[in-house]
Amino acid sequence: MRAPAVPATRVPGSGASGAAHGTRSRPRPAWRTALAAAGGLLLLLAFPGYSLTPMAVLGTAALALAVHGQRARAGAWLGLVFGLAFFVPLLSWSGVYVGAFPWLALAGSQAAFLALLGAATAATSRLPLWPLWTAALWVADEALRGRVPFGGFPWGRLGFSQTDGPFLALAAYGGVPLVGFAVALTGALL
Repeated sequence: MRAPAVPATRVPGSGASGAAHGTRSRPRPAWRTALAAAGGLLLLLAFPGYSLTPMAVLGTAALALAVHGQRARAGAWLGLVFGLAFFVPLLSWSGVYVGAFPWLALAGSQAAFLALLGAATAATSRLPLWPLWTAALWVADEALRGRVPFGGFPWGRLGFSQTDGPFLALAAYGGVPLVGFAVALTGALL
């Protein structure tokens, strides 16, 4: 006696690779990656050389929007893209003195810290008061980057982008961390 044939079930939205297991890998929207890269470049424009200080708020807003509602792994990718778009041009002067490999290695190591920030920001983006978490994570990430490894490398802190403008007055009350907190909070609130 033969067993009755069981019709194959198809999970809606599953592709050929995921049909057997009922799962599929979710593609990362390209607009999020492009937004993260644009955010890094916007942040770059806030630093001396360009000194367009409001761009720091827009850069942090771009990262917050790109990672909002994402999983930590996707947030890490977006933070890395943001960090590379920011640190590779910001630290290009170092390549003149040490060569391309050390410059790119330094930029990559600093971008890895922003990958950590992207993951943490994505993970906390569903919490109540998430803009406060985002700003606090920026400050914590910059504190870590300023201490690890070998005494850290604090270049590119948000507070350093505010050489003039409305946030600079906060430096008298809380130094660079408070200025960075205010920039990140304003960006997250946008």
